[in-house]
Amino acid sequence: MDMCPLFRLRYAERLTEEQRGWDCSFVNKTVWFFPKLAGARWSLVSGKKADRRVQRTQRLLHQALMSSIVEKRYESITVQEILDRADVGRSTFYMHYRDKDELLADGLQHLKGLLISAQSCSAAPPGRPYEKIIGFSLAIFEHLAARRELLRALLGSSAEPVVRRAIHSALTAVVGQEVEKEFQRRKRKAGPVSRELVTHFLVSTYISMLTWWLNSKNPSPPKDIDAAYGQLVLPCLASIFGEQHIQK
Repeated sequence: MDMCPLFRLRYAERLTEEQRGWDCSFVNKTVWFFPKLAGARWSLVSGKKADRRVQRTQRLLHQALMSSIVEKRYESITVQEILDRADVGRSTFYMHYRDKDELLADGLQHLKGLLISAQSCSAAPPGRPYEKIIGFSLAIFEHLAARRELLRALLGSSAEPVVRRAIHSALTAVVGQEVEKEFQRRKRKAGPVSRELVTHFLVSTYISMLTWWLNSKNPSPPKDIDAAYGQLVLPCLASIFGEQHIQK
C-alpha cells in the first residue's frame, strides 16, 4: 500500500482501530489528540509492556484531559476533574503520572512518529536533494491545521512550554538526522555552519512560523505557509548543499 497519498488525506482515519497509531478526529465533541497506545507500549512504572488495562486507563486519561482543554483554560483544569471525566481513581493516576503536565507530555510522544511518516513520504526535486530535509513541512502543517483551536488553547496557556518542548524535540530528532545524511552525502567538512547550527535554524524557524500561523486571525492555507517556509529556508540550504558547494 502506498502510504504517502493516504498520509496526505489523513490516512489514519481510513485504518482500523488496531492499526491506528493515533486518532485526532472529533468524535462526539471529544477531541482525540493522543496516540491510541496500542502495540509495544512501556509502562512508566514497571518498565514492562503495559497490558490492555493500563493502555485503556492511559487512553481514558488522555481523552479526558483533551476534552477538558476545549472547554476551559488549561490552568484551571484540576487532576480531579480529569479523574472524574475519565472515571479513574486518584491512586491509579499517580501510578502513571506526577501531574497533568506529565500526562500532556506523554500524549505528545506521537509527534515524532508523525514526523517520520511525513518525512518518509516526501521527495526532493531532481538536482536538489537537500530539499528533502524539510520534506515533512506541508504534511505537518496540514495535520495541525485541523487542530488549530486546540493548539492555540495549549500554546496560549501554561501548557505552552510542555508543547513547545515536545514539538522541538520531535523536529530536532527528524531534521537532525536528515541534515546529517546530507552532510555525509556531500562529504562536507566541519566549518562555521555546523550540522547542529543548520538543524537549530530549520527547527527554530519552523516553530516560529507555526506559532505565528496558528495565532493569525486570517491564517493562510497550509500549502501557502509551507511555501513561505520553503522560501525562507531553502536558499540557505542551497548555499550550503548546492552543487557548487560540493566538497571535492
